[in-house]
Amino acid sequence: MTQRPAPEFSRVVPVESLEDGETVIDIEADADERAALARRFGLLALDSLTAKVGLTPVDVGLVRVHGALAAKVTQACVVTLKSVTTRVEGSFERLYGADTPEEEAGLITDTDTEESPQPFTHGAVDVGEAVAEQLALELDHFPRAPEAAFDGFSSGSKSVGGDDTGDGGSFAVLARLKEKPK
Repeated sequence: MTQRPAPEFSRVVPVESLEDGETVIDIEADADERAALARRFGLLALDSLTAKVGLTPVDVGLVRVHGALAAKVTQACVVTLKSVTTRVEGSFERLYGADTPEEEAGLITDTDTEESPQPFTHGAVDVGEAVAEQLALELDHFPRAPEAAFDGFSSGSKSVGGDDTGDGGSFAVLARLKEKPK
């Protein structure tokens, strides 16, 4: 059986350590963790990553986790490949539940509940990994530098697949790209 790699940004909270009510934790990634997360997500740099996470037992064997994160990331522009630095913020909410024998065996169970809980890992919740996963969801997957433009390359099409561009359609745009000097 292959082992999953250890998370780059792990902050494990044992469920048994949670008291009634909400437990709030402030976390921050150190330089090594930020470098590892930058590699994982294909970033040029991850200059900061902080989060405030709340954990609340809601029922026997269930814990609701909610949090807010803030990060400063540097990505490559999809047009120019220049560095684009942005501030990323996001929030999340997840439900965690006790491991079941089916989950431990790797079997998929079908539940009709609105929200299926994610399983605890050895009786704990890794809030750092939850923050890292949310960061990945919040990233701009097509970052563009402010000066990056597609002037002269847009077809100006008003309908998808339509030929009402007024300039010969999409293939004419491709032909103009071929004609541009290098």
